[in-house]
Amino acid sequence: FRPSTKTLNTQLSNHLNGALYVGYRSDTYELSYKANPIGKVNQRITHFGFSAGLATGIGSTPINPWVTDDNVSDEYDGFVWSKAFCILMGVEKLNFGLALGIDHLLDSNKQYWIYQGKPYLGMTVGLNIN
Repeated sequence: FRPSTKTLNTQLSNHLNGALYVGYRSDTYELSYKANPIGKVNQRITHFGFSAGLATGIGSTPINPWVTDDNVSDEYDGFVWSKAFCILMGVEKLNFGLALGIDHLLDSNKQYWIYQGKPYLGMTVGLNIN
């Protein structure tokens, strides 16, 4: 989600970006036991995690006349470097959260891109691999 600018309304993008995340995490485990009809007891472990930290990575963004104030006539997907502060919630091995970050276009049209260095709000999905 990108806020509106003086020349463009609020934007919602669905581009996939990849990033590395480093942060502090607190985990909670809940144990429960349930007996089945023949008396055998089964153990169930539920895992929740909460995390906050920093992410950085690469991604793509549309570059066109609308996001460059008509300074670029081509339409293409530009290569961006993202940096963000994230708050995540994990359930088992999946993580979901919000990221507040900034992007920097990495090509020669960066001086025209209206979102260069401006904040965005993103949704995150991750996989805990430890």
